[in-house]
Amino acid sequence: MTDAPKKRPRRTLLRLLAVAGVIVLVAAALTWLNRRSLARDALTGWLEGKGIPARAEVEAFGPSTFTAKLSIGDPSNPDFTAERAEVRYRTRLTGLEVVSVTLRKPVLRAQLRADGLHVGALDPLVQEFLRRPPRPDAAKPRISIDDGVLVLSTDYGPVRVAADALVEDGQLQTLTATSAPMRLRGKDFDIALGAGTLREVTRAGRADVTLVAPVTAATAGPAKLTDARLTLAAQIPYPDFQKRRGEGVVVANVTLAGKRAEMAGQALGEAELKAAFTGQAKGWIPDLSVRGRLAGDVRAGTGRFGAASARAIRVAVTSEDLAWTRKGGDRVAGVVKLNGGVDGLDAGELRLADFAVTAAGPLAASAAGVEADLTGSAVGRGAWSGLGAPTTADAGDMAAIKRAARGFRVAAPKVAVRMKGGGLTVGLPQPLRLAPDSGGAVTLAARGGQPVFGPQGGAFRLTVAGGGLPGLDADVSRFTVTDGGASAAGRFRLRTSMAALRGGEIDASGRLNMAGGATTFTADRCVAVKAERLEFGANDIEAVAGRLCPVGGPLFAMRGETWRVSGRAEGATGAAPFLQGRVADGAGRVRASGVGAKMTADIHVDTARQEDTAPETRFNPFLMSGDVTLREFIWRADLAFRRPDAGALGTALVTHDGRLGFGAAVFETVMLEFAEGGLQPVQISPLASAVGSPAVGSAKFSGRFDWALEGSSSSGKLVVPGLDFQSPAGPVKGLKGEIAFESLAPLKAAPGQELTVAELQSAVLLTGLRARFELIDNLVKIEGGEAAVGGGRIRAETLEIPLTPGAATRGVVYVEGVQLHDLVEATPFGDKVELDAKVSGKLPFEITGDKIRISGGQLAADQPGRISIDRAALTGVTADSATPVPAEANPNDTFTDFAYQAMENLAFDKLEVSVTSRDDGRLASVFHIVGRHDPPEKQRIRLTIMDLIQRRFLGQKLPLPSGTGVDLTLDTSLNLDDLIADWGEYQRTKNSAGVQP
Repeated sequence: MTDAPKKRPRRTLLRLLAVAGVIVLVAAALTWLNRRSLARDALTGWLEGKGIPARAEVEAFGPSTFTAKLSIGDPSNPDFTAERAEVRYRTRLTGLEVVSVTLRKPVLRAQLRADGLHVGALDPLVQEFLRRPPRPDAAKPRISIDDGVLVLSTDYGPVRVAADALVEDGQLQTLTATSAPMRLRGKDFDIALGAGTLREVTRAGRADVTLVAPVTAATAGPAKLTDARLTLAAQIPYPDFQKRRGEGVVVANVTLAGKRAEMAGQALGEAELKAAFTGQAKGWIPDLSVRGRLAGDVRAGTGRFGAASARAIRVAVTSEDLAWTRKGGDRVAGVVKLNGGVDGLDAGELRLADFAVTAAGPLAASAAGVEADLTGSAVGRGAWSGLGAPTTADAGDMAAIKRAARGFRVAAPKVAVRMKGGGLTVGLPQPLRLAPDSGGAVTLAARGGQPVFGPQGGAFRLTVAGGGLPGLDADVSRFTVTDGGASAAGRFRLRTSMAALRGGEIDASGRLNMAGGATTFTADRCVAVKAERLEFGANDIEAVAGRLCPVGGPLFAMRGETWRVSGRAEGATGAAPFLQGRVADGAGRVRASGVGAKMTADIHVDTARQEDTAPETRFNPFLMSGDVTLREFIWRADLAFRRPDAGALGTALVTHDGRLGFGAAVFETVMLEFAEGGLQPVQISPLASAVGSPAVGSAKFSGRFDWALEGSSSSGKLVVPGLDFQSPAGPVKGLKGEIAFESLAPLKAAPGQELTVAELQSAVLLTGLRARFELIDNLVKIEGGEAAVGGGRIRAETLEIPLTPGAATRGVVYVEGVQLHDLVEATPFGDKVELDAKVSGKLPFEITGDKIRISGGQLAADQPGRISIDRAALTGVTADSATPVPAEANPNDTFTDFAYQAMENLAFDKLEVSVTSRDDGRLASVFHIVGRHDPPEKQRIRLTIMDLIQRRFLGQKLPLPSGTGVDLTLDTSLNLDDLIADWGEYQRTKNSAGVQP
């Protein structure tokens, strides 16, 4: 009885333990039966605790394995899904330890934006990992991804990548990824890629990466590439995520090869880019830096640039200290060396046999732009065939340009290039020089140490000299480049002989602007223009000069092939030898425009001075004004002419065909009215100097010039309805006639021209003057001139009157039955000589200035006549006698007196006169007269026989008996030069009325 109470507590405990065991077993059974739900709740609860919506379907949960289907994010569009996630784990005292994770067919959707990578609902987990990576002693499960897919959305287009990966001990051991074909497009690029592959293997802390990607088409700025292949092989240090750093050697090789490439729209054919980099990496992703050596090489076996092609193109880049840093933003910098060149470049008419460029200096690139400070050089050799080979037809600068273009060398010994802040500066520490094989040089040099190009402007001097080339000196004080254009200000001087231009010079100062496809030149002063001549076959224009001045706005503008010139011409001059004329002091408004070679022009001539340049001046200077136009290659001018005193002269119409090179000028004067105290002929033409003032009457002139490439012709007509004037020989009344000129340059009138004069009031009155003549080679040839005088006529057999100053006038005048009485009366000794003689004969003469010379003149009386000469007018008269006289007797007194008496009253039957000028200018006349003494009263001599025997009559003055026969030779002379001078002075004094200037 006493033992029974002691056994009950044990049984109770056992029962309790049994019940507890049953409960545990039941609980265990219930837990095992609900393991999937507990695992699912645990996994989703952990994710949701981090703000990540998730769904899990647990397929299996055992002591060491967990298998589930997982979805994270929006159920309708999850950010991550895994068709099967297998987790192997083991139990530790501290909890469960994940041994491995296998994700089968996982899909991750992410976005790559300007602010970084986003993975949707997983962003908080990623950020936590980046802020606090796993502890170094934390378990690092093996992670395997089978048939994973990354769907990446970017600002440039979608990317889809299928990948298998293995992570062990916290490191990515292998990665094999294949990208689907894609197209990425941005502001400055457009890339179409085929299915590419990426492989990565990690060994000993280094990641070996291989990338192969077909490039269907790619465009980056001016570069294009099609049918290409990108290959990358690199070794990089694997980052230490615990220490947040990645240090080690980086080795990378990149090859990009394409069958067709383009640069700025130009085909390069097969091209290849190779780059090799070896360096050292240091730091964590945000502040990673890589420094090392880069060697890059770009080659194209052939190249085509539009119509151009090249045999080989090469560019090589090396840098011994290239550095890439991410701290403060990605930046690449280093000292680089560049070498490039092209061989066998054919660009239509330009061929470069070789061209090479070198450069070296610091270069940096970042988000802020590119900075560089490079110094280099360039050399090359080429030729241009655009102008063809020189020909014998080429003249002046054109032949030299053609020779220079056939072969030249170009060298820039030192070029400085600086890029900073988006600006580019180019300097030439040494001049750039182009040297033609034929001689001469083209030089581009910096001005005063300034850059030739830069953000703040540049300055340079461009010169062309030697080798027969056109001379150019462009002193550009400021050269700037703006958006879409450029501007150059300075002085430009050009000396050239091109096309029809010979010895041309242009001196301009101003600003040349090029923008928006347009080019303008705004002058800051008048542009000086000169030319030795403009060649137009036989119709050259010489000594051309003038100024083209701005009138507001550009002097010259051009857009495409359309151009225009607008300005004011001043001081324009030019001579036309084929017209024997010259224009001076021309001024007026000029507007011209065109498209290519097609041109139109409108020129208003305010004033221009027309001058005569013929050897014998044909007309005095006059002024002209009017309008000149050009349409469809046809020049037309409608001009009005006036005298310097504003009196109207006439008009002219000019037409010229610029394509065929022929034209005509037709001009006509108004009816010119001459009046005493008014307009006089000599004011219009020096050829009218013989028409002395005062001239009263009218005249009109019309004419034309015609020209073609082979030569020119001219014609004209002078009409004189009636004109009275004062000639050197005396007043002329009633000059009438017409003169038809076959040529005006030189003056030439056809034979048979005729002028008539009613009367000439000279020493004797001449009436019915008529002259037939021609004008050729500045010589007036009178063939049938005649006039009535003294009951007879004077006829010019030949008479040549030159129009050349200082030349002699020559001719032969025939005298036919002219009574000499009035002629003698008009002489200074008319009061001492009376002559009744009708004579005929000829007088050859020559007139030089105011000197008249007669050679071999002969006159003879047509009929008996009388002559009476006062003995006071005779000197040195001698007489011959057949009767012998004593030696002591001097018969001269008696017989000389007989001769004087015979000359005072002589009736002749025969009279002959020989007239010849002496060297001293006196006119010698030898008269041979046969007749008898015929005084008014009959005279006799009364002598005795003894007077005759003793000769007492000798020495005495005796009357010459009437009827005494006379055979007389009279040798006399007079100073004809003084006589003519006195006559001219008399005429000038008599007719000294003023002449209008």
